[in-house]
Amino acid sequence: MEITVKRRTGILGVLTPIPLEFNGDMITTLSGSQEKVISLPASDGTLKYVESLNRSDQVHVRQGDVITIRRTALSKVTHLLFVITLLYFLSANIYILVTGAPYDHEWAGLLGLLLAIAFIIVGITSLFFNTYRLVVEERS
Repeated sequence: MEITVKRRTGILGVLTPIPLEFNGDMITTLSGSQEKVISLPASDGTLKYVESLNRSDQVHVRQGDVITIRRTALSKVTHLLFVITLLYFLSANIYILVTGAPYDHEWAGLLGLLLAIAFIIVGITSLFFNTYRLVVEERS
């Protein structure tokens, strides 16, 4: 049996490979925005992605299915919050390097603290939910 698996996990999602299991056996790993045709030993079964520190999504597959790995809404929020926090701390450090003093505005430190706390809370929360979901695009 053959199925096609496409990975559509966004810019930050391509940084780590995603291992796939079929009926509990490791079959392949997808990296980047890779698309693979995978030969499976049975005519139908359960396809699952496996990541440490993450709940894994699974889907029942049959011969000829096209499966897409997509980000969940929580993953999109986490990535956006990561980019915003990174840009804030990067700009704060560049400001310190150029002027020799920290941000003068009283809200700057509070904003940095709130961003860091929000990032930690969302990061810990994301450990209990799926980062990616497996979607059956075409069923034969």
